[in-house]
Amino acid sequence: MTNLYMVAWEQGGGKTALCVGLGKHLQSHNKRVGYLKPVALSAAEVSPGSDKDARFVHLALSLEEPVEALCPFYLSSSLALKAELAEKDFPRRLLEAYSAVAKDKEVVLLEGWGGLGRDNGLLQASCQMADILDAKVIVLVSYFTDLQWGRVNLSASKFGQRLLGVVINRVPQGKMESTRTEVVPLFHKEGIKVLGVLPEERQLFGVSVAELAEHLQAEVLCCHESLGELVENLMMGALTVDHGIDYFARKDNKAVITRGRRPDIQLAALATSTKCLILSEGVAPIPQVLHWAEDKGTPILLVKGDTLSTVAKVEETILQARFRQQKKQGKLAQILEQHFDFDTLYQSLDGQ
Repeated sequence: MTNLYMVAWEQGGGKTALCVGLGKHLQSHNKRVGYLKPVALSAAEVSPGSDKDARFVHLALSLEEPVEALCPFYLSSSLALKAELAEKDFPRRLLEAYSAVAKDKEVVLLEGWGGLGRDNGLLQASCQMADILDAKVIVLVSYFTDLQWGRVNLSASKFGQRLLGVVINRVPQGKMESTRTEVVPLFHKEGIKVLGVLPEERQLFGVSVAELAEHLQAEVLCCHESLGELVENLMMGALTVDHGIDYFARKDNKAVITRGRRPDIQLAALATSTKCLILSEGVAPIPQVLHWAEDKGTPILLVKGDTLSTVAKVEETILQARFRQQKKQGKLAQILEQHFDFDTLYQSLDGQ
């Protein structure tokens, strides 16, 4: 039995995506795979089986265990987590929950927490969890220009011999070579293996139109059948109608946000690759716009807020986008096949 514990340097770092990607790869190589998200942190009141990550993994990996078993503990904060870990009875209860999903499995994928880079308490708690569950640890780090790689090295080293390696995620295409030649050696110098340098792929960061509608509390005016489409880009309505189609043609698979009083801009956006129109200020479109959107299968979302506040909410939704759509799995599998060190992974499994 091998337990792989995924943690991330920041929130939304790609843990669920990696669990699904590795899980499906292992299953394709006839490995019996299990999954557990031991402790979910949520300030909101939750009920058993409600964790969205666990529900998605349950579906993606076709797991037999009830979804309620995949996320057994819900806590409100990292302070509550610290108190729970201090309870003498917690390791026993955790291992009981683990045993329920690990029976007859060869590999169990454990989804830990994001935000280790800003919360030292979470880092310490992650080390404790890895020890209790006797797990090898993979640390995901999303690339950004000013990231202090020395801090990442120091934090990753806290896992000691349990650390299997680091995955550098979401690397812009123009930074792939410099990351391999300049950043990867920094980890190797500290004896830390880099398991993958994964390129940024817009499709993986897409958010569904339905998720946008939910976050914006928008009224969906048409094309409910297209709410599962993925939005990869965001554009504001042009301030001028000159060459409007040329402006909107710059980006594909986008959401366009514009005022409800600008049918000219709305029609120009519909003439290009637009996944949804988001109309601000609570003003419904004219019939011509609505009919064309229906013909093209493009949902129109009507929101009450102004354009700038709506843009901010959409950007927030895209930033928090999670890997829960089936359409993303094929692209992820392709990226992992090309850029992930499966040899080291299988060596760790054989070494058990």
